[in-house]
Amino acid sequence: MMASAISDWIRSRPRVYSWRAPEEIQSDCYRAVSDLDSVKAYFRGHSHAPATGLLEGDAVDGECYVCGGQREFRVTATPGGGDINWRETLVCQSCGLMNRWRNCIHLFEALLRPTESDRIYITEQVTPLYEALALRYPSLTGSEYSTDLPMGEVSRLGAQDVRIEDVTSLSFPERHFEVVLSFDVLEHVPDFPAALKEFFRVLKAGGQLLLTVPFNFGADNRVRARLDGNGEVEHLMPPQYHGDPLSAEGVLCFQDFGVELVKNMHTAGFQDAFMVCSHSRRWVYPGPHIAFVGRKRA
Repeated sequence: MMASAISDWIRSRPRVYSWRAPEEIQSDCYRAVSDLDSVKAYFRGHSHAPATGLLEGDAVDGECYVCGGQREFRVTATPGGGDINWRETLVCQSCGLMNRWRNCIHLFEALLRPTESDRIYITEQVTPLYEALALRYPSLTGSEYSTDLPMGEVSRLGAQDVRIEDVTSLSFPERHFEVVLSFDVLEHVPDFPAALKEFFRVLKAGGQLLLTVPFNFGADNRVRARLDGNGEVEHLMPPQYHGDPLSAEGVLCFQDFGVELVKNMHTAGFQDAFMVCSHSRRWVYPGPHIAFVGRKRA
């Protein structure tokens, strides 16, 4: 073998690291901008990043909350290179779900306590996360966004029938769902406050919202881009694109969020809104994992 081929072969062999784990997912809740220092302290003490030196192709062992049992979790490459994004890797070799998706399902069931009969809306449909949730909740409704297809209707997209929705103007009636889920979507919505108001509108009394977004570990939201009066994109920071299941080009990130998002949720109507920080070695959730919960008064 050539030296480079030998090196590639060595790197392709997974190294497995064992973690000693707490019994359950660990989490703390924060409700105000004044809690920011506590949030930062939480992650200084509980980020639990995997062993220093993990490379692409390496693996960590632990339990998978979604498919159950001891599993191996593989480190995958970060698109575009750079440091490993721990939220987007550590893929379960059984069910295929990465760290962020497994954590979202776990938090959803641990915090919101859904039932199989609940009407649940999630702002995605052509992802492994949607597929995993659809197996557990028959009443799940998903959607994707496309400017090329009619809103509020089901269209053929590749080999799938997909519902198309604009989260700032949903086609669903008021008080229709028990739960709304939105995972790493709001950052791509220029008018995200309108989306929060729509989530509140379609929730029944006592309904709950669970969402995740890129978090900047600051008090304030940070606008990266916006639409001008002509609907053209105006960049205020270097453009940042995230993966999009419907486009190889990716989708533009208009903002990342700080603790201010809790205030935005209150403004949208949620009487109770808070931020949840979580981690677990047992379930292989190295930090930072941050989610936001909003509850509509019963």
